[in-house]
Amino acid sequence: MAWMGIDYGTRRIGLSTSDSGILASPHSTISRSETLEATIDAIERIAGPLEVDRFVVGFPRTNRPHPHSLRKFERFADALRQKTCKEVVLWDETLSTVEAVERRRERGKSSRNNRRPIDQEAATIILQSYLDHQSRRTS
Repeated sequence: MAWMGIDYGTRRIGLSTSDSGILASPHSTISRSETLEATIDAIERIAGPLEVDRFVVGFPRTNRPHPHSLRKFERFADALRQKTCKEVVLWDETLSTVEAVERRRERGKSSRNNRRPIDQEAATIILQSYLDHQSRRTS
């Protein structure tokens, strides 16, 4: 089984993967397309060869997002589920970007001019959180 973490942003989408179910790794960042369908097609082109079985989509659960914002994540998750016929899980991403920036700073990496690695790192944090939760449930 392979997993893909998704940090679904307003301009970019960070992607991470795990083929072991133990460790998530940054994969890539794509730009959001003008349509939801085109965005999902781009994700599917990446996920297909990786044989992804489950998508973990981050959404801000604890920051009390505006209902319109929450519906955006739900619409994305539903469309991804319908298009790929794979399991799609909405997972709390609260503060994942803040943590990603801090991790990169600790490694001496600047994010001033290039946000793409931060999106990948945030997707990795989201997916790792999900994988850790799943391993605790089964142990």
